Amino acid sequence: MQLVKEIEFQASTEQEAYQRARERLGPEGVILSIQAVFTGIPFLPFLKQKKLVVRAGILEEESRPRQNSDPDLERKQLEVLKVLLEHKTDRKKVAIPEILVEKVCDRVEVSASRAEISSVPAAGPLKPDLPAPRRFPFPEDLPASCARALAEEVEAAEKEGLSYEAWLRRKVESFCEKPDEDPLSAHLGGKRIMILGPTGVGKTTTIAKIAALAVQQGRKIALFTSDNYRVSAVDQIRTFARVLNIPFEVVNGGAEIPSLLERYAEETLVIMDTVGFGFRETDRLERIREIHAFFRPQATHVAVSATGKPSDIQASIESTRSAVPIHKVILTKIDETCSYGSFLWIPMTFGLPFSFFTTGQNVPRDIQFATSSWMAQTLLEARSFSDVRW
Repeated sequence: MQLVKEIEFQASTEQEAYQRARERLGPEGVILSIQAVFTGIPFLPFLKQKKLVVRAGILEEESRPRQNSDPDLERKQLEVLKVLLEHKTDRKKVAIPEILVEKVCDRVEVSASRAEISSVPAAGPLKPDLPAPRRFPFPEDLPASCARALAEEVEAAEKEGLSYEAWLRRKVESFCEKPDEDPLSAHLGGKRIMILGPTGVGKTTTIAKIAALAVQQGRKIALFTSDNYRVSAVDQIRTFARVLNIPFEVVNGGAEIPSLLERYAEETLVIMDTVGFGFRETDRLERIREIHAFFRPQATHVAVSATGKPSDIQASIESTRSAVPIHKVILTKIDETCSYGSFLWIPMTFGLPFSFFTTGQNVPRDIQFATSSWMAQTLLEARSFSDVRW
């Protein structure tokens, strides 16, 4: 990509920055950077005012003469696409070549927690007439309140003659989608899908994996992105779309969405990528609310990382819910943690089912439909389980 025009100006909010960039540059304009500066009298902090210094511009693809093309790169691209199309459900039997797109490295530390999800005071000495404490192999990162509630359920199940394993398999059935003849449609929840989440959880890579699954099944699919705050985000999803040979649209404003959707047949699966946000970034949440109102998704998925702290995940989901309705959860980066408490406490806390689990950066193989059988087996086999007294 090459920068053909660049402007710089000041704005009070990100929403204002976006609107002014579009007014001056038109629909092709994108935000290149936003930097907060403070003006006023240094020794009078209460008089300071926050301003955003904004760089925006128009990017165009660089023209490349045919004679400078890389035959080896083109051969690898064709090889990747061929494997994507031939890739079957049993991923372990297929050797996937290295994906040509760079590994996602956009990692931003999640903001400090606002409050622990819940805390339970340490129990005092047991009275002589109380039964001895039971031990259950719950994940070590499971919040105390959830662990206690589950311990009560296990004890009740054992009285019915159920083993811990049988109880767990039954318990997680309500945390995932039910088996279906068309698992992709069942887990997506429709043909117009919106995926949200904090910066750095892997939304764009997850979208590419879902798109690859749709391509393998011969479905019509189009990718939309409303994340034009970061040039790298647009370039990344555009590259995925090229490799998969599917349409790609950049959404500059919610009002554009209806006309863009008219270009595609009703049966086309349309997935909307969105700008990453922190739970305190009200401007970006307002932007998401606008996109949601015009896109009108049949299902909205929020992506959260299995490596995140419970308090931060809770703050993220609650702030997202305050802006738009959420239907399902995508749990990412399962390969980067040894504890799986999030498998249990997230659906228990929010009443939302899981739709997909991602287990690495490789596209398309490192994604799983969120099924109760896979989830229960992962929990039972986890080495991070510790015997916890409740």
